[in-house]
Amino acid sequence: MKKSRFGICAVFALIFVLLLVFNFLTPMTADDFLFTFSRWHWGRITAPDEIIPSMIALRQNTNGRVLAHFFVQLFLFWPRPVFNVLNAGMGTLLFYILYRYVRRGEPGRDLLLAVLLVSQIFVLVPAFGQVFLWLTGACNYSWTILVTLGFLYPFLARYTGREVKMGAAARMLYLPLGFAAGAWSENGSLAMLCAAFAFLGLSWLREKKLPRFLAGSFLVSCLGFLFLMSAPSEWSGRRGEVAESTLTKAAVRLAGRFSPAALAGIAVLALLALTVFVWLLLRKRTLGCRLGSLGLGLGLALALVLFARRSGSVGALASETPLLLLAAGCLWGMLLLRGLEKALDKRILLAALLLGLAGLASVLIFLVAVYFPARSACPFVCYTSLADALLLAALWDRGEKADLKRFAAVFAALALLLMPLAAADIAAVHHQSVQRESYLRSLEGSGADVIVEPIVTRSKYPATWPGDESYFDGDIAWYYGLGSYRVTEYAND
Repeated sequence: MKKSRFGICAVFALIFVLLLVFNFLTPMTADDFLFTFSRWHWGRITAPDEIIPSMIALRQNTNGRVLAHFFVQLFLFWPRPVFNVLNAGMGTLLFYILYRYVRRGEPGRDLLLAVLLVSQIFVLVPAFGQVFLWLTGACNYSWTILVTLGFLYPFLARYTGREVKMGAAARMLYLPLGFAAGAWSENGSLAMLCAAFAFLGLSWLREKKLPRFLAGSFLVSCLGFLFLMSAPSEWSGRRGEVAESTLTKAAVRLAGRFSPAALAGIAVLALLALTVFVWLLLRKRTLGCRLGSLGLGLGLALALVLFARRSGSVGALASETPLLLLAAGCLWGMLLLRGLEKALDKRILLAALLLGLAGLASVLIFLVAVYFPARSACPFVCYTSLADALLLAALWDRGEKADLKRFAAVFAALALLLMPLAAADIAAVHHQSVQRESYLRSLEGSGADVIVEPIVTRSKYPATWPGDESYFDGDIAWYYGLGSYRVTEYAND
């Protein structure tokens, strides 16, 4: 038992060390340069008390994420090692909170769950470096998951019969956490609110009374979301965004490949297949679950082959956002069917279903957004990964231990396969960035016109990404006091 507990501690210690090293190898990039300047007077921030006026201006001209961007500007003002150490700790705490959702005190089982959660998120989260390492990105994305899952924990615990007891001091701290969780980010906070509302409602239906403190906390988090979404910048100039949305455009392009008759035929076949599947689940549950899992597995395998043919490298394949989202969704569906086949506790099945649907809501909200960056998919992957862990833990408790062992082994193997690639890619980007930084520092304040070579990445693990650099040319020129700054045309191909 002591060895197993040591193993769990070793997992989290390893996470912290890796994140710490990767943070120190991660350069400033993209919005980091812009946020060194106040959004109020557009000069360099010279004191922390300038950040509040800057955030007031941010609500007017950019978005309502003032909590996340407050920390962005604070850390950009402080020496970089402060952020590097704290962000490594926050990333480790995020994995620990996920682990706490499924921990039961059985060391061998808990160790496998810890390994599964860590490796699954490392493998499946799109744009991993932008989510966990990039200063602006971490404050907006991985910290969102940390804050929202931290707030959601008592709701799920109450519904599954593991109520969390909080004293007066803890309750006083929990309410501000609720506001922060609701106000942190548009899609991450929405996922949390959907899940919290569902678990609160189900607890009410089962107990025939409303958990008053949780209900009040939920209302506080709704106020936080209202504060976020009521920012003038969240609504100004948003007309017609549905037509401009990346997800909407993709759906229109896909539909455009088929004639109306073909689309109607596909819809009829899909409805017929769904009808047969539901009938099988109701009348022949085991057969229906196995056929459904087989269909999802074959679909995922086909997608993997198709993406592998076009990707050309392991790093590129591991960075394909549609494939990663499809993999997360298929695994979630397969485990739900496995849990249904084995007649798991309905509360666990429903909790896993609702977590995945809440994560899906965080993606679907981008149907009314201008664009869909890969890093915004992290709530879906994290919520479905948590749902997977809940189901595998319940299967273990029912005697089906092989499922958890297989999943943990597969994802641990994939993580070990990708780790050398990730480390080498992060180190290579660091080396390129040091060279560029040295060159730009030598010209700082000269007003020179500068053209540089692009930073080359091989995977999703560095925080820097190619192709978007030109968007920040003006900010980088401003930051270094240059006349102009451009990346060679290769970066914009």
